[in-house]
Amino acid sequence: MRRDSTSQFQHSATQCFFGGIGVAGVTLFGYWLELGIATAGFAYLILVALLSPMGSFIGSVVLSIVAAGALVYFFAAPLLNIWVEDPQDVTAVVGFLIAAVVITGLMAQLRATRALRESEAQWREIFEHNPVMYFIVDAAGTVLSVNAFGAAQLGYTVGELVGQSVLNVFFEEDRAFVRENLGVCLENLGQLNGWEVRKIRKDGTVLWVRENAKAVRRTGNQLIVLIACEDVTERKRAEDALRQSEMYLAEAQRLSHTGSFGWHVATSEIVWSEETFRIFGYGRTTKPTLAMVLERIHPDERAVVERFLARVAYEGRDWELERRLLMPDGSVKQGRVVARAVKDAAGKLEFVGAVMDVTASRQAEEQVNLLRAELAHVTRLTTAGELTAAIAHEVNQPLTGLVISGNACLRWLSGEAPNLPAARRAVERMINDGSRAGEIISRIRAMVKKSPPRRDKLSINSTLMEVIVLIRGEVQRNNISLRTEFCDELPLVPGDRIQLQQVILNLIMNAIDATSGVAHSQRELLVASAKDGPSGVLVTVQDSGTGLDEASLDRLFDAFYTTKAHGMGMGLAISRAIIEAHGGQLWATPNVPQGATFQFRLPTEGDGVS
Repeated sequence: MRRDSTSQFQHSATQCFFGGIGVAGVTLFGYWLELGIATAGFAYLILVALLSPMGSFIGSVVLSIVAAGALVYFFAAPLLNIWVEDPQDVTAVVGFLIAAVVITGLMAQLRATRALRESEAQWREIFEHNPVMYFIVDAAGTVLSVNAFGAAQLGYTVGELVGQSVLNVFFEEDRAFVRENLGVCLENLGQLNGWEVRKIRKDGTVLWVRENAKAVRRTGNQLIVLIACEDVTERKRAEDALRQSEMYLAEAQRLSHTGSFGWHVATSEIVWSEETFRIFGYGRTTKPTLAMVLERIHPDERAVVERFLARVAYEGRDWELERRLLMPDGSVKQGRVVARAVKDAAGKLEFVGAVMDVTASRQAEEQVNLLRAELAHVTRLTTAGELTAAIAHEVNQPLTGLVISGNACLRWLSGEAPNLPAARRAVERMINDGSRAGEIISRIRAMVKKSPPRRDKLSINSTLMEVIVLIRGEVQRNNISLRTEFCDELPLVPGDRIQLQQVILNLIMNAIDATSGVAHSQRELLVASAKDGPSGVLVTVQDSGTGLDEASLDRLFDAFYTTKAHGMGMGLAISRAIIEAHGGQLWATPNVPQGATFQFRLPTEGDGVS
């Protein structure tokens, strides 16, 4: 509006400038030629007609008045006077003014008509080619007008739509909805209303539109509705795809018992997915908070979790946590959380992560562990059976010593002069041999008895020596040269002594069996311990036997795979499972030129194994 006023002012100023020059020119030229008042008036009239299109109506009127003044002053008698005495001159001046005003009015009207036509042309151009569908319908819904773009979007020509019901371009099931919205527009004249609806193209395809409509009253008291339609098909498709994706995600989370969450640390705002609400046992209408999370943590672990969350929020690092959840009905779930630290647009700390209900998997693991323990017990019994001769030899040695020492004691006591010091030494030997036999029997009982896994702090060297004592007779019987290399400064490892002894016993018995196929002079066995980095212990069992087939290395630790004629194929599989349950690794490599090396690594207390 301000721009139009400025433009009009500029045109009026231009009109006045050239009008002033024109009046001065006509006056000087007419005065010099001594023109009559009628001729001069006609010249002034031509000047007004020429300059009227340049400016406004007011400017043209002002120009006409100035020209009339010049006509009176320079051409009416008496000359150079503002008074007009001759009636004919008065008539000429009045006639000039009337003609000038009429010409000015006609020119102004001509200007307005031309501007209107230009405006209509511009709006028609916009109406026809603007990438928005425009419809004008009457109160009955008949199409009065539609732009070419809108008709083309629906696959029609303008002529095919004008005069038809606008409801024809909508699905049958949506027409009542459209009628209702048109009725709202007609009841609220001048008020803008909007809605989204499907339209059907001429070829049967679907077009989603956002319609903004307003009812107005036309000349002749006719009500019409102006409708602008925006194509939102792509947005609708994206929204549908997003909803479908969210549905798939929600279903996948439900099936996998895995929910997602976001935690904005600075504001304490927490966002949960639907599955997270289910895992924690809260309704979807509840706004999640950190207090709600802590409320579900088992009371025995709540304080620990609270301190843990405070620490990770302060440190801003990724974290994992697995704890028990006590539900309102008294049931207990096992929940696991994995979170990643990220920064939002403002650089504030957020945690984005997953919440998993691992109750079923933990119960399954317990069942697997029980079955593994059962199978390991059977394996230990089998191994003990294979060691029968060696065990009998080990137990027989101290028992033979007991008999010999007992007989010697009797001899020292039955003499005429009993030799008490010698008899005492014989009794002491009997006690030592009895203790030794007892220790051997205790170790055998521990190996074969059925007991749940334990986690004690163990010396790996002591564990190795206890097994070596048991198999010493078997080593001697097979003419094997046994060598030990133990590191003296090994840290303690957390583990179950019986299970680890089973692994060591299995590896040594396999090594003994492997050496049976080579000459006596080549039968060697090495059992060693060493540090493995800053937080590990390495155990090695190396033999000079027949070695390993490269092709069988990948299957060596598979259940029921065996290279022995009468083997079960479970020893190495169970051994690996035991080592991995202790947080370690067990592997095998062939030796050059012959033999095999089996090694396992166990983490120390510093590795955080619990």
